[in-house]
Amino acid sequence: MSRKSGSLVKETFKNIGYGVVKLKYFIMIVVALLLEVFALIIYLLNNEEIIDFDLFNASVLYGATSIIVIVLAIGCLVIVKVDRTRDVKKINCLVGFKRNYHKLVYKYSKEINKFVKSFDGERSNMDLKINYAIALEEIYNSFLNEFSKIKISKFLNNAFKYESDHISKEKLFYCKFSSLSKPDELNKISTESSLAHKNFTREIDWLEKSLKLTI
Repeated sequence: MSRKSGSLVKETFKNIGYGVVKLKYFIMIVVALLLEVFALIIYLLNNEEIIDFDLFNASVLYGATSIIVIVLAIGCLVIVKVDRTRDVKKINCLVGFKRNYHKLVYKYSKEINKFVKSFDGERSNMDLKINYAIALEEIYNSFLNEFSKIKISKFLNNAFKYESDHISKEKLFYCKFSSLSKPDELNKISTESSLAHKNFTREIDWLEKSLKLTI
């Protein structure tokens, strides 16, 4: 049903992306603490008499920067909570999409596999092979119509587009074959179909990884 090929570059950049995001909250806290330290150092260096500097003013400065750190920490916790709530919603949407998709795959895969096996195995009777192609075109058309009705959230747009393109290309392949298109055109459609399904699989894998990030 799928003919796989693709680029590792996109996957590499995505892996780097979710690795960086994983550290974002830790980086925010570290930056806040460094700002506190630098503020105290700058205060001391700018004081003409370091030994006799005003402990009261230093305490006030330290207290102020400490409050900033505390506020930032609380802010991070709020962001974490919001992100987790948002992630739970996304996880539920992703699980729902995968469930609906696999139901369709289960519904059509048996029939598709049967006709693909007959189509690939037929080498002597061209008319019969064309009939198999017409049957596959109709099956993929029904598959595409049902797949198009699946409701998705915006973050699933890319995955949905990739698999929709894959199913469309499979339908087009058998349509073009039954119209006796040239082998070069058929190979081009086949390659595009495989790439679309490969991108779909990678997009789903990346979404699953990104939604499992921990602080």
